[in-house]
Amino acid sequence: MTTPAQERTEEERAEMIADALIGLGLDASTEDTGGAVICIVIPRTDGGAIFWGTADVTCGAAIMDENGEQTASISTAWPSESEDIDATAKALLEASLRNGAVQAGV
Repeated sequence: MTTPAQERTEEERAEMIADALIGLGLDASTEDTGGAVICIVIPRTDGGAIFWGTADVTCGAAIMDENGEQTASISTAWPSESEDIDATAKALLEASLRNGAVQAGV
């Protein structure tokens, strides 16, 4: 059963975005990073990962190396409150690919 957009939890929304990213060819999952913060995690070609968050005004990410240390960050202009799952996934896709995201089958 589909939950109406206004009734989705942050976890459900993050899982839907991760699923949409998988559909667009990325390896994506969600992770509770503590304090009720749910991130969308995308592996990078260098062994690190991109941790997307949607808790700010716009979607942003921390780029982590293989040791879990943050090496950079990504800012987008995409509103984090957007309920358009597909458009949000596409916005994260482009920024993720520019920052070394692993593509499925590559």
